[in-house]
Amino acid sequence: MNKVWHKGLPFSPEVAPYLRHMALVDEHREALLRLQGVWDSLALLGQMSGTATDIAQTRTAFQNLTTTLLDSLARRLRSHALERMAGKARVAIDILVRNLFERTADVGFLAVDGPLCTHAALDPADAGHAASRAALQARFAAYTAKYSVYDDVIVLSPRGEVLARRDDRHAITHCDEPWIAEALASDAPYFERHGATALLGGRQALIYARALRDAQGVIGLLCLSFRLDDEMAAVFRQLLAGANERAVICLLDERRNVLQSSDAWQVPPGARLPLNGERITFAGRDYLCATASASGYEGYMGPPGWQACVLTPLEWAFDVDENGAGDELHRLGASLDTRQLFDVELQGIPLEARRIQRNLSRTLWNGKLRSHGNAGQGGAGFATTLLNEVQRTGGQLRQVFEQAIAQLQSSALAAVFDGALFQARLAIDIMDRNLYERANDCRWWALDVRLQRALAAQGGPRAQASAAEAQQVLQHINGLYTVYSLLLVFDTQGRVVAVSDPAQARHVGRVLTAAWVGAALGLRDPERHVVSRHEASPLYETPGAVQGETHRPTYVYATSLQHEGQVVGGIALVFDGAPQFSAMLRDALPDETGAAAALFVARDGRLVASSDARWPAGTPAPLPATLLSGLAAGGTLRTELEIGGMVYAAGVAMSQGYREYRAGQAESAEDVAAVLLMPLGPRLSGGSGQADAGFVPPPAQATAESLDIAAFSVGGAWLGLPAGQLVEAVEQPRLTALPNAPRALVGMLQHEGRMLPVLDLGQALYGRTTATPDAPVIICHHSQGQGLAVRVDELGPVFSIPTAQALPSPGGRARLVRGADTASHRMLTLLHADDLWAHIGLGHDLQRTATVALPAP
Repeated sequence: MNKVWHKGLPFSPEVAPYLRHMALVDEHREALLRLQGVWDSLALLGQMSGTATDIAQTRTAFQNLTTTLLDSLARRLRSHALERMAGKARVAIDILVRNLFERTADVGFLAVDGPLCTHAALDPADAGHAASRAALQARFAAYTAKYSVYDDVIVLSPRGEVLARRDDRHAITHCDEPWIAEALASDAPYFERHGATALLGGRQALIYARALRDAQGVIGLLCLSFRLDDEMAAVFRQLLAGANERAVICLLDERRNVLQSSDAWQVPPGARLPLNGERITFAGRDYLCATASASGYEGYMGPPGWQACVLTPLEWAFDVDENGAGDELHRLGASLDTRQLFDVELQGIPLEARRIQRNLSRTLWNGKLRSHGNAGQGGAGFATTLLNEVQRTGGQLRQVFEQAIAQLQSSALAAVFDGALFQARLAIDIMDRNLYERANDCRWWALDVRLQRALAAQGGPRAQASAAEAQQVLQHINGLYTVYSLLLVFDTQGRVVAVSDPAQARHVGRVLTAAWVGAALGLRDPERHVVSRHEASPLYETPGAVQGETHRPTYVYATSLQHEGQVVGGIALVFDGAPQFSAMLRDALPDETGAAAALFVARDGRLVASSDARWPAGTPAPLPATLLSGLAAGGTLRTELEIGGMVYAAGVAMSQGYREYRAGQAESAEDVAAVLLMPLGPRLSGGSGQADAGFVPPPAQATAESLDIAAFSVGGAWLGLPAGQLVEAVEQPRLTALPNAPRALVGMLQHEGRMLPVLDLGQALYGRTTATPDAPVIICHHSQGQGLAVRVDELGPVFSIPTAQALPSPGGRARLVRGADTASHRMLTLLHADDLWAHIGLGHDLQRTATVALPAP
């Protein structure tokens, strides 16, 4: 791939336009280039002095890794920003479309309302027209009291005359705009129109209309005016709730004109956006841009061409939330196997950094061995000083890499946790909005005079005919509102009078005994309703099951039916919970992973719904019992949960209702929370087998008799050998296996023309094999000149101490050396190369001595 150069480094073309806005990339770039400048000076000094010539290769490796790291960081910043914005855009348009789907059904229901149609058919010259108009306005007020999503309900004559309306502040009496004739002529279930209209004072409005008909034909037009401004303001508030949120969300029509904007000062309604990719310029300002079209709901896609657009000013688009990438996330990342979470390149960066550092450690270790071997030569002191400075600079480079990698990983983890919480909020918002409609539907349909008369007629001569009429009404309603598996009406004894589904006519005549039945019949206020617990219901059976065999859990919404001031029965709505909750959770799941799980959980721990077949509805949720107990309405939390050996990022959001729905209700065991689980990975088992901290040699002292020691770690302990017994550390040697060899003898390697046995010192001393594939191998020699290769975990310092400071160890030749960190009593065990031969089958007496002399850490 062709690269684009920026400030001396190559980057992928897709991130090049954004680099000057990526402060995090510049911060790490400057630190790395500054240290590499120091490295260049050290390499030059090494070449001039004839020492440390190998560090040039390490410098090249670090430079290549710098390029990979910074490019990966830039691409991840870009992708995270776009993913976050695209998620907001998708949520904005999908929430709106779900809402508007209900409006397409409302206009179909209300268009067959008896009093409304009667008034539309009445001659305006009729003496009772004024009284009928006043009664209809009161009826509209009753409807909109339950559905506050409408700001007006209007009835027009076929000639465009205003026959009645909810909001009579508008003086207009007639409207002949072309869309009215088009709506009157339409046979579609609804007519949808957005634009300015004189009916509403010339303002922009989203109207759902349907022709009113009787036996003679079209008698009028019903228009429902949706509160689009109010609805989008609520959506924008929810999606831009973060304290540092700088994005602007817009609703666009098919011509990319802005219909609604979260910030009219930046992007005003009426403007046309030049959408031509992920980066646009508008009003002299550069933005990162993401758009989304509707996913659709129940086959409805919303007004044609509408989409949501999220714009973030480029100067803010790539800011990193420092609060989300702290020590806690760093510790979590270090404790998990995150291979499923991070891409191959990101996984490879720390491995490559570790490989480079191992090679550097080997180079420096060998250099210090040589310098200690030439202690009598004048340049040894300079060489040691130079090597120490190289080691210090290499350590600083490694630290910058580790910080950058840790920040990358922590930021990625933070994005997962933020995403889980965002999607949980989305899920519970979808649920609240959906159940708001259910609570309103039962109260709205209870106003239908045909159902009221049918229940009032029970026990009289027209009981059977009235029940048949009620069935037709329910069947018509259920055809419009497909989210219910069954609608039914029942009399004051709880006996089912009519149902919406002829295939479930077996319920007719059944006396309902559930607690919600009596509660509904006891209601006198038409603004109130009742809802069942989420539990298995005989009214909601598994399709295809033997009758009564499988009752599924769901909600039943109900209220009383009143006629002439008296309760004559009730209406109940059986929510089709299984597919509807499944659709809600599916909409809340992120697109990029199929492993995430979404749950609706009651406060008492019962599962209302689950996207994961492992946890079916009605069973206990796989969550701690106390997780939801203290969460207030609208409260959220993010946490980590371990389920079945997998650690998940969990976002939890408790229901807070929507508009009037559940407003001010007391805390209950029936409260529902959404839980979004995103897998992070399994826990890493045990420790790494590396020393818990570096061994710090004691301060150098001038003495006549000194001992040079080369240190290394094995199994978490610090060990060493006299430098004079060591030849060098070698780079990832190829081993030849030996059949039937002791476990500690892992093979043979070729070194300077000889085949040497390779001893895994961790296995030999502590029974723990060194698992790192690129673990260092050091070459030492027996007192008789025989060579031996020893595999260790890490290389340590090469240093000198007075011989007297090497304390004898009981039972053998091993000695103990106290480090400079006396507060922690860190010790190094000084071995002898001859003792190592005991572990490959030579000298059983030496083997026993060595085993006693080398204590486990």
